Amino acid sequence: MRPEGITERRKAKTQAFRLGQPLFIQVPRTIAASVLAGCTLLALAASNLTFPSIAFGPVFLLICAFGAWFVGSRYAVVLLMFIAAIEFLNGHAVFLHDRPIVTGMDLAIRASCALAVVLMLGVAREALEIEWRFARLDPLTGAQNRKAFFEAVSSDADASGIAVLMFADVNGLKRVNDRLGHEAGDEALQDFAARVKKVIRKEDLFARIGGDEFVIFFKVQDRSAADVVASRLDTALNRGVKQDGTHLTCSLGVLILLAGSKNIDAELQQADRLMYFAKRERIGVMMATSINGEMQQLMPIAPEVESVRRQAAAFRAIERYSENAGIQSSPDRSAAA
Repeated sequence: MRPEGITERRKAKTQAFRLGQPLFIQVPRTIAASVLAGCTLLALAASNLTFPSIAFGPVFLLICAFGAWFVGSRYAVVLLMFIAAIEFLNGHAVFLHDRPIVTGMDLAIRASCALAVVLMLGVAREALEIEWRFARLDPLTGAQNRKAFFEAVSSDADASGIAVLMFADVNGLKRVNDRLGHEAGDEALQDFAARVKKVIRKEDLFARIGGDEFVIFFKVQDRSAADVVASRLDTALNRGVKQDGTHLTCSLGVLILLAGSKNIDAELQQADRLMYFAKRERIGVMMATSINGEMQQLMPIAPEVESVRRQAAAFRAIERYSENAGIQSSPDRSAAA
C-alpha cells in the first residue's frame, strides 16, 4: 500500500511507443503547421528580393507538399492560395520590354497543377494513416493490438529505467455475453477500456492481447509511482462500479521491471501468473518486482478505502504464494495491522 502523501512520479514520456509510428504521425500537426508557415514567409520574402533571376516555384510546391503530408490537404490548399495571391500582388505578373514574364494565366496553371499534387498527397497520407492505425489498433476498444504491443516494447528493450508491466484479465465478460448478448458485452468492454484510459497517460502503452486480456506498460522513476498507478487502476476498475450486471471488473498482475524490459515473453508469463493468483485469491491486484527475469519481492496493493480485513487477507495470500514459489514477500505489514 502506498504511504500517505506519496505522489506519482513518472517519466514525462515513453519513447518506445512512438518508435513504430511513421514520421508524419509522430510530428504534431500544430508544430508542422507553424514551421511550414514560417518557411512560407521566408520563401516569399526571398522570392520578392530575387525575382525574376531566381524562380521559387519549386520551393513553394515543396512547402505545400510538406503541408499536405504532415498537416493535411485543407492546410496545404490554404497555403497554396496564400502563396499564389502574394506572388500576384507582389507584381510578379510584370512586363519586360512590353512582353509579360509571368502572366495571371501562368500563375493559374501553376497553381492548378500544384493543387492537384497537394490533394493527391493529402489523400495518400490519410489512407496510409488509416491503414497504419487499423493494423495496430483494436477496433472495438481503441487499445493497441497484440502486434503493436510487442513492436513497441521490443523497441524499448535496451532502454534503461524502471518499467511496469500490468496484466489485466477481465471478470464477468462471459456472464454479460450469456445474459445480455454479445452487443452488451462489446459495450461493457468499451466501458472497461475507457475507465483504464482515464487513469493512464496518453503516452502509456495500453493493448488488448486477447478476448478479455489487456496489458499496460509504462515507465516510472521509482517503485512507489508504480504502487500509485496500480492502486488507482484497482480503484477505477474494481471499486465503486455500478452493480447493474454490465460493468466489468478485473484481476491485475503487476510486474515492476527494475532494469526495464529485457524479455517481454517471459515477463508476460510472470505477470500472467501474478494475475492468476490475484484472481484465485480474490484480492484484486498482485504486485512483484523483477530483476533480469527473476521475481524478487511480492507486495499487495490496497487503496486507502479498503478494509483492514481485505488487506490482511491480501498479506496472507501473498505469504502462501511466496512459500510455494520461494519468493520474498514484502516485510511491510503496517497495512494489515
